[in-house]
Amino acid sequence: MAFKRSVLLLALENMHVLLIANPESTTQTQELFRRVVPQLMKIDDVHLEARFTHYAGHAEEMLQGMTRDDFDVIIPAGGDGTVNEVINGLLGKAEGDLRNVEDLPAVAVLPTGSANVFARALGYPTDPYTAAEMLVDLVRKKHTRTITLGTWKGDEEDTRWFAVNAGFGIDADVIARVERARAQGFAASPLLYLQVSIRAWIKTQIKPPKITVEAVDTQGEELQREDIPLLLASNTNPWTFLGPLPVVTNPENSFDSGLGLFGLTDVRGFGGVAAMMHLIGLGRGRKLEKLIAKRTIEFDDVEKVTLMCTSGQRFQVDGEFEGKPTQVVLESIPDALRVFAPNTNPAPPTMSWSRHVRKHVRDFIRVRSFGI
Repeated sequence: MAFKRSVLLLALENMHVLLIANPESTTQTQELFRRVVPQLMKIDDVHLEARFTHYAGHAEEMLQGMTRDDFDVIIPAGGDGTVNEVINGLLGKAEGDLRNVEDLPAVAVLPTGSANVFARALGYPTDPYTAAEMLVDLVRKKHTRTITLGTWKGDEEDTRWFAVNAGFGIDADVIARVERARAQGFAASPLLYLQVSIRAWIKTQIKPPKITVEAVDTQGEELQREDIPLLLASNTNPWTFLGPLPVVTNPENSFDSGLGLFGLTDVRGFGGVAAMMHLIGLGRGRKLEKLIAKRTIEFDDVEKVTLMCTSGQRFQVDGEFEGKPTQVVLESIPDALRVFAPNTNPAPPTMSWSRHVRKHVRDFIRVRSFGI
């Protein structure tokens, strides 16, 4: 299956835009909408409508069956979970005859969630206000590109879409634990994720997951491994973020290729600690790379992967816990969605973590000082 990049200019005389927001969200401030909505309304021939979600899955329900005859642009205000709902609502079941991307509205993300991996991997800035400015500019220029999406199917379930990543094992355990913490009132901060990740890693020292992986890339090359304690499939690069800091597992991955797989063959002992550090972006020097080379799996441009385990392991999709299936099949679908985004994928980060932090703080101060 050949993958290609496609950049389009929407030739529209009248652009009908639907903004979807959660009125109960604490991350969607009135100030943010006061900056975005008037700017959108200033664009010539734009007709803006806002609709609010009231429960989990509502965005997916309201977009089912929608075409460009209804709206030209959908703007989900939220994080990766909201984007996932919008994609599954627009595209429907990811099996059989898929909907034609040219018949569907394009998606322009207004990132307001806690992670926003999808938007940031597309090239949107970390700060929500500067990201909003970019969104308005892209809509004004009617500039979109088509991207690859992933699909997943668990035990006797319908096939669904994902935009960011999916994973069996430790990362899914972390997601489940964070969801429990958030239900008790804790904020989903990088510190919380770090604490939960350490606890999940300690648990694997006693009884690590055992996952069988069977994958094939777009060139027909195969990968088969057994008893893997952790396996991630990513549709984005970086795979995720810790606050402002990007976490890169598959540097060659992008929205214009197949899925990137990253796995650990052993998480025990000092080598296991080093491998986990590598997973979250720390310690990429030559000595550490050599130490963990036999413990890591990197397989790029994957067309299809099957993950199996003898006992149900936790599974996550786009940062949402999806239960404990014994088998999951993931596939990559090229040119599946039109999005408003810069022309190309942002280059993999090359600066140090300390410079990333300084840059993030600088942008944060600049935006709030000058009202950008």
